[in-house]
Amino acid sequence: MVQVIADFLTVHGADGIRALAASLNRMDVPDNHFDTVENLVAMEETKSALVAKQVDHAVAYEDALSLDRQSRRVREKNPGWGASKEIALALRLSPKRGTEFTNSSRILEDDLPQTLQGLRAGKLTWVQAQVVISGTRHLQQENRRLIDQLLWEEVNSCFDQGTALLTSVISYWALLLEPQTEEDLEDKAWKNRHIGGYQINAHEILISGTFPLSMGAAILQVLAREKAKAQKQTDEKRNAGQIQADAFYGLITGAHPGRKTRLEILLVMDAAVLAGQSDEPVMIPGYGMISAKRARELIAEDPEDQLATWVRGIYVNSRTGRLMAMESQARRFTGNLKKLIKARDQYCRTPYCNGKIQDMDHVVQVRKNGKTTEANSSSRCAGCNQTKEAPGWEEKPIKGQRHTFKITTPSGHTYISKAPPLPGIKIEGYPKRKQEGNPPGGSPPGNP
Repeated sequence: MVQVIADFLTVHGADGIRALAASLNRMDVPDNHFDTVENLVAMEETKSALVAKQVDHAVAYEDALSLDRQSRRVREKNPGWGASKEIALALRLSPKRGTEFTNSSRILEDDLPQTLQGLRAGKLTWVQAQVVISGTRHLQQENRRLIDQLLWEEVNSCFDQGTALLTSVISYWALLLEPQTEEDLEDKAWKNRHIGGYQINAHEILISGTFPLSMGAAILQVLAREKAKAQKQTDEKRNAGQIQADAFYGLITGAHPGRKTRLEILLVMDAAVLAGQSDEPVMIPGYGMISAKRARELIAEDPEDQLATWVRGIYVNSRTGRLMAMESQARRFTGNLKKLIKARDQYCRTPYCNGKIQDMDHVVQVRKNGKTTEANSSSRCAGCNQTKEAPGWEEKPIKGQRHTFKITTPSGHTYISKAPPLPGIKIEGYPKRKQEGNPPGGSPPGNP
């Protein structure tokens, strides 16, 4: 049966794999408790085997693309350029995650054969395999291969006790084999220090980062001190987390958490929202949506602020859902055109990337007679802007309800990038403008 299924998959390729997935989805859940759990175990083993086969395919594709370009004397210094970005699209990952997967696949294939074989056999999960990869990535190749062997001599204690013990065991062997790497890792921690943030829902932003031990410990000590100081106050009602969050905010901004801070916020809205004739949500590009009520409050808080000018300058056409478009004769996207494009796209336009906008890109390059227009524009992170220059990578605008372009990768696969929806787009019959005389909140959206 195993050979029959293997032959079927070999003959039918991707369609065969999809048929196998469809067959699994048609399988009934057993009535017997033991069999139900046993199926869960078998499916987890199958997931590991599928990832192992994806590893094989990722490495094979990168190698084949490199050989093809070398034979044609194209990009000989870096013939595999762009391969990981196409793998990212295929796996529906961001370019960064796709590159990480491709690099991890290479390490598994070249230096961790026993771990890869364990993945094929379902003896460990992809999460555990990543622990092995990250724990040995900085080592010399011979030591990485040695740890790969040692792990499987201690397979019962290494892979059956969770990732914490696995991490500890790998760290122990790494320090034993290459003690000098401890200083290297300390230097790396200093180089890699960073902090950033992103919106996780309509009301919250997550601030995160990494610091070397000495800096991180100092920050935590200061926050602990501020918490202890506040908790001594008899009228303190905040919990420990709230106290430390407020202290962090105050130390960073110099402002009190309860006071308003002057900000420049670009709002994208239907013009009717300004006049109170519509309660459609309003967008802050790059962050998400806020209510129409909150947007009007932001504008009203400081009438002299430039914010009011921005709001009136960027609005959505209620019939088409498009921003006001502007064109330029210059090679670069600048001024209001650049601001409009960023508001339209919100994030990098490469599918699954969602990275921060760093470059204004021509969909069709200037060297290919691409024009500096809203229609021929796309917002990109720096990595994706470079990737599209890879041989065989082509993009062109196509017609769509919203700004749309098609990406064709070196393997011949195509992907569609459509600008995200903006507030103010009207679906026929909904929502209608607010009628005069309606009490606030007196009738549901779309009803007079």
